[in-house]
Amino acid sequence: MAPSTSWSNTVLDLQVQGLVVQRRALPTLRRERFVLPPLQLENYLPRDRIHLNLLLPLRTRDLNDLRKQFNGFESKMMMLSQEMNSMRGTVDRHSNDIMAVSSDVKSRPQVDPARIANSTQQMDMKVRELQQQLMQFKQTMEAEIADRIRVNQAQAENINRLQEYIRQQEANKNDIMQSLSRKGDMDQKKMNEESKKLNDRIQQVTTEVNRSTNERDQRIREEMNQKFNSLQMMVKSDIDGRTDGDRENKKKMEERMKAVNDALEGVKAAQQTDKAKNKERFQKINEALATLEHHLEIGDKKVDKIVNAEIQARKLHEKALLAKMQELEDRVNKYLDGLNKAIDDAKAGKENVKVPTLDTDALRREMEAIAADKNKMSMEGLLKLEEKMSRVQQGLTRDKREIQDKASDVISKDQFNKLKSQVNKLDQLMDDVEKAQEKVRDKLERQIPQDLNELSAKADNIKQQLNARIDQEEEERYLAIRELQEAYNKLLGRPGPAAAAAPDTQATASRREIDECKVAIKKLAESVTTVKNVLDRKLQEEVRKREQDVERLSVLIQR
Repeated sequence: MAPSTSWSNTVLDLQVQGLVVQRRALPTLRRERFVLPPLQLENYLPRDRIHLNLLLPLRTRDLNDLRKQFNGFESKMMMLSQEMNSMRGTVDRHSNDIMAVSSDVKSRPQVDPARIANSTQQMDMKVRELQQQLMQFKQTMEAEIADRIRVNQAQAENINRLQEYIRQQEANKNDIMQSLSRKGDMDQKKMNEESKKLNDRIQQVTTEVNRSTNERDQRIREEMNQKFNSLQMMVKSDIDGRTDGDRENKKKMEERMKAVNDALEGVKAAQQTDKAKNKERFQKINEALATLEHHLEIGDKKVDKIVNAEIQARKLHEKALLAKMQELEDRVNKYLDGLNKAIDDAKAGKENVKVPTLDTDALRREMEAIAADKNKMSMEGLLKLEEKMSRVQQGLTRDKREIQDKASDVISKDQFNKLKSQVNKLDQLMDDVEKAQEKVRDKLERQIPQDLNELSAKADNIKQQLNARIDQEEEERYLAIRELQEAYNKLLGRPGPAAAAAPDTQATASRREIDECKVAIKKLAESVTTVKNVLDRKLQEEVRKREQDVERLSVLIQR
């Protein structure tokens, strides 16, 4: 029973201490809730209020600072009350725990001394914790109370200082308003005097301006009347002079119209003469153009015929040379086949083996004749001939190697000598074929490009001559057209305005004939341009064909 009584006493002491702390904090809380009374400024006049606002910016700023501090104090008081409530809840919770422990102890019939000692120790620890929390809370409250007292004192000092400053500003304001009122009365008096003087001066200036304006208007009116009378007299004399001049001009115009009609008759006659000359000139131009076209067509036909005949002759000659080369190749192949057969018979041990012979002199002469006729062949034929010669030479080299290999196995000395002599003939034949091939290759590599260059130069020369002739003809036509245009412009520029206004059917007919001449000249120029374009197109096609042949031959040579 003794421990429970001590615990309850301890709890009661803690509650008493909490109540004491709350009682001490109540005056401070009441002081913190002090609210400043509002300033009674509604009794001031609007002008005084504006003046007061202009003179007291410091007071407004200090009041705002005080309001902010007061709001901060209120928030701190709220936090302090929350802490006190939480502390009260903690004390109540601990009290309830102690009461529960004491009731448990009382309700137990038998209590273990060790457990009682343990629980007593726990209770002591909790009581010490509560005492520490209460001490901390007490210190916090005392520090907060001291801060609040210090802040309240500072606020009271600030309020007193602001009220004193407001009283001083009010006294200054009253002094300033009195001085301003006295100065305003003096200014109003001066302004009235100045206004009176200014009105007198304005009245005087107005009178002078009206008098000078009336005098000037009278003088200007008199001058205008004099000028109007003189101008009226001048206009009348000018009208009389114009009437006489119109009569003279009308007479001169009639004489000029008569001269213009005479000149127009002369122009009509000259126009008829020019028309006949132009028709004759156009007829000659058309005849010359038709003759030129006819000669060009005849020249084209002749050139085509000569070229076709040359091409056919070259083709026939190429066929003959290629056939002769094929015959030589067949003879050489036949000779080589017979020689291989004789070697095979000798190796087989046959007696009286017949070794074939070859007339190398005849072959050499034929090869020289073929090489001599290379100038009459086309590029394609030369390439085919060079290809056949290369094939023959390669075949001779290959067959010579095979024959030498086979002849080394022959035992008979006579047969070996015969075969050796035939092999020597093959060497001579290979040399002849190589010489002929060199001549043909020389033709391909040097003479053909030279011939192509000569042909291209001839084509360019022909083209330049044709262009020169066409340009000359075109320039002559252009000069003739320009002369006709100048004559037409002169005819249009001769008649005067009166003649242009008068109806003239002959002039209209002359213009129509000149327009027809223009159309004929335009057609003539178009025909000349067409002939020039046709010739240019033919030359370009021919040059393109030659370039394609050169490219094809270059490709074949590179192969």
